[in-house]
Amino acid sequence: MSSAATPPQAQQAAPDATLAAERRVTYLLDDHIGVHASPEASLRKPHTVRLTDNLVVDCGLDKHMTMVRSGGDGWSPAPAATVRRYHTDAYVAFLEKIELHGKEVANEAANYVLNNSVCFSETAWPYAQIYAGASMHAAELLATGKADIAINWSGGQAHARRDCASGFSYVNDVVLAVLTLLQSVERVLFINVDSVHASGVEEAFYTTDRVMCVSLHRHGDGYFPGSGGAKDAGERAGKGHNINLPVERGFSDADLEALLPPVVEAAAARYQPAAVVLLAGTGLLSGDRLGCMNVTLGGYSKAVECVLALRRPTLLLGGGGYTTSIATRAWAAATSLACGAAPLPLAELRRGHGSRAAESARFLASQLSLSG
Repeated sequence: MSSAATPPQAQQAAPDATLAAERRVTYLLDDHIGVHASPEASLRKPHTVRLTDNLVVDCGLDKHMTMVRSGGDGWSPAPAATVRRYHTDAYVAFLEKIELHGKEVANEAANYVLNNSVCFSETAWPYAQIYAGASMHAAELLATGKADIAINWSGGQAHARRDCASGFSYVNDVVLAVLTLLQSVERVLFINVDSVHASGVEEAFYTTDRVMCVSLHRHGDGYFPGSGGAKDAGERAGKGHNINLPVERGFSDADLEALLPPVVEAAAARYQPAAVVLLAGTGLLSGDRLGCMNVTLGGYSKAVECVLALRRPTLLLGGGGYTTSIATRAWAAATSLACGAAPLPLAELRRGHGSRAAESARFLASQLSLSG
């Protein structure tokens, strides 16, 4: 079928065969992450990641990359001591107590939330350990040259501050992953492409020149988190190393193509990062229940590909994604781009073809019935 006859929402950028053939891609996953689903605690459900993982395998993408599961010889959830590389002792101690002693620390919760969007589930700590551990291990693979691209779709929880949770983010795995990279490399380029500003990452690196932050996000009209203005360019050593690209609701493919690639290419050329971290959120896709933006899957794929074309060691993280069917297809499509597989049959995926996709869809339906 020609591209002219393909609906815009079904288009996916074709991978560059020459570039993709040289990529060593590692995909990190936890087979039990879905058990941490909590209908009342977060709009970004862990079972969305489980569905994505199953969809990736069902599409045969596991044959094009290394799949590394938690446990055994794979990676491990982040221990408290590792999380304390960024987060305060008091906040980590509070998170540790929630699972088994939630009643005792319930009155302390207000001391560890930045805004009223936070809800601590009883498994908030083990869930945070999983996604943070995956992101940090992925960063280590890149830093040691064992992978060219590392993928952790459960990661991208970019709003948590050093001493508190924010939004749906308990532990800021993005900051922890960047700090891991900075142990081995001099400069890291962080790129946020989502409906929501990566506020916690900006705050963490606002005064350093070792991290350049580029964030494209929806801004204004009271949209969460309210930060990320165009004039926020960094301070002290970090002045000029923070680039915000605030956009409005209704942002489209044409807008994205005109704005993001030139900025990313110019930033990389001038800054010369040794590694790139891309938060590839799906909140900017049309149909997302929070984003209210108009980017199609084709436009999203082009945005991912423009970052991969920088040919730097790259960490792909999930970020926002509040409509499960949209997030799973987008992250599967981004995975296919990363590993150089043929574009996915997205029309087929929308109908839920494939045994693993069907299994995950049934699980998802049961969870949604719990949340009303």
